[in-house]
Amino acid sequence: MHINKFFIRLPRHPLRRALVLVAGTTLLIGLLAMGLLIGAAVVTFAGLAVLVRRWLRGRGGPRHDPAVIEGEFAVVPPGSRATLPAPERAPTTRSGW
Repeated sequence: MHINKFFIRLPRHPLRRALVLVAGTTLLIGLLAMGLLIGAAVVTFAGLAVLVRRWLRGRGGPRHDPAVIEGEFAVVPPGSRATLPAPERAPTTRSGW
């Protein structure tokens, strides 16, 4: 298998060669410009979505106290404590120090 099969062969005529190179360059610049425009549109849309969410959340919603920690809790039955290791032998970190 020849490696030349993977490359684009340009025409030998100088005018055709120039036209192919100009067309390829124009296509590359156009794709790059469209990518930049689409990326800018996505960033703008995401920024507007964040601003609208903050604006809607800030309007008269319930205020929470930063000193209160909320979470889900489960009641542990008193008999299950016997399965835990003794406090003096229990490691304080993952490495066992």
